[in-house]
Amino acid sequence: MPFFSISLRKLIIVVLACLLGLYLVSFSDYFNNGQSGSWVDSIDHGELPQKSAAEADDKLAVGPTASDYYNATTNYQRRQAVREATKHAWAAYKKFAWGKDEYRPLTKGSNLRWGDWAITLVDSLDTLKLVGLETEYKEAKQFVGTMRFDRTSRGYKTQFFEMTIRALGGLLGAYELDNDPMLLKQAKQVGDSLAYAFKTKTGLPTTRVDINRKSPVPTDAICIAEAGTLQLEFKKLSQLTGDDKYAKLVENVSDILEAAEKKHKGLYPLYINIQTGKYDQTSSYTIGGKADSFYEYLLKQYILHDGKEPKFKERYVTSVEAIKDKLLKKSSSGFSYIGELASNEKDFVHQMSHLACFYPGLLALGSKALDRPQDLELAKELARTCYYTYRMTPTGLGPERFVFKSEKNQKLRNMLTWWLTKWFAPVYEFDANGIGSANTQYYLRPETIETMFILYRVTGDTKYQEWGWNMFKAIEKYTKLEFGYAGIKDVYSTSTLFNRLNSMESFFLAETLKYLYLLFSPTDLLPLNEYVLNTEAHPLRIMKSK
Repeated sequence: MPFFSISLRKLIIVVLACLLGLYLVSFSDYFNNGQSGSWVDSIDHGELPQKSAAEADDKLAVGPTASDYYNATTNYQRRQAVREATKHAWAAYKKFAWGKDEYRPLTKGSNLRWGDWAITLVDSLDTLKLVGLETEYKEAKQFVGTMRFDRTSRGYKTQFFEMTIRALGGLLGAYELDNDPMLLKQAKQVGDSLAYAFKTKTGLPTTRVDINRKSPVPTDAICIAEAGTLQLEFKKLSQLTGDDKYAKLVENVSDILEAAEKKHKGLYPLYINIQTGKYDQTSSYTIGGKADSFYEYLLKQYILHDGKEPKFKERYVTSVEAIKDKLLKKSSSGFSYIGELASNEKDFVHQMSHLACFYPGLLALGSKALDRPQDLELAKELARTCYYTYRMTPTGLGPERFVFKSEKNQKLRNMLTWWLTKWFAPVYEFDANGIGSANTQYYLRPETIETMFILYRVTGDTKYQEWGWNMFKAIEKYTKLEFGYAGIKDVYSTSTLFNRLNSMESFFLAETLKYLYLLFSPTDLLPLNEYVLNTEAHPLRIMKSK
């Protein structure tokens, strides 16, 4: 065979292999909504609208400000729109995934991702009740009464943290609104099943528990969010059942997390060893994923105890000051953000995740509960940043991670831009305000809307309602399907072709839609001086002394 024919054949094979690789990469998120760890995902994806820095606040403008714009009629209409969205999402789950864990909107199917505990149903109970979908609520509650939470699907190892906030929190939240003893009975069964995770040398829980075998799944370490986001739920379970064993389990965990040696008081490494009770000093510092709700529960434990446990106030305040000192930055265009610090304290990552956008709301809540007005000002600055990440995209939806221009990441970007452009991969630039995307996906997350809700309740400023309404309109426009809602692969693309994720997580009904409904509701619906919301937005009554 002539040499040139062999070479041509090889060339064709190489080209086809490259095209197949690009095809698989582009479609991988259709089947998997997890985050990619590649550098392709750690830089921006697409051409951002080039606006001058002076126009930044124009993108944040609230629109009409006439006093009658925010009257009761407008808020009622917006509430009804959110109620209809809730009804639409729930109808899809009921039609295609009833009794299963999650609805898969692209394939109109379901999954048993959480061990066959009907987690979307359980997680949505109090939302259905709050928005007034009584028929749907009664059907769901009736199903819960038939469930067994002392077992899971065969071979499944239950995620302790997720089932604490979603299943235990969901049942407790529904009970707080309904007072049906069946809900408390089921919550107790969940608590008893999850309690096996605490059977370790230190009493720190394992990340997973084998409920069928009534034993923890051996684990070396646990992140601080998993270990520190269970206190509200287990303490509330003790209060409602009159059995203090649940509270004792989590109080021990709180004490270990606080007593373990740290380099900086108030700033906690990401991981702690379950067997030794010592922090992994090589792990980084962040308020994003794996740490977020740990910091959240420092304040919320103080609120749950109605101010009767001052140690949690002290820990929260200390953490706020440490975060301000080590993690808080301001971009050259005036946007405040909270980045991530490596354990060597030399490498700083100028990125912030959507998950971290809960923090402005937490600061606002703390400013009210603890009379710290300086924290409210910072909360407003950070909320402005989080909202801007929505307004900077063509869809009006916020990316999963966003990055702020710095000398270090700009040099890296120049190198990666050349390499990726060479291979025809899309590259997105920083906008004129030096903000870009490090992960373009949108998972229907609630954190930024949660912040708008709390800031509105604390300040009474209606611009937060308007910002929330803009976010809701974007959700309706780009994520709503004939049946249910779906996450987005690329918030910079307004095309719906191959741009949706086959996922409608339970937190969309449990949190995102609930916070939107509350944002436009009278303040006597779940007043913040009577309820504290767990990290999955389930309402727990503050434990006030009689």
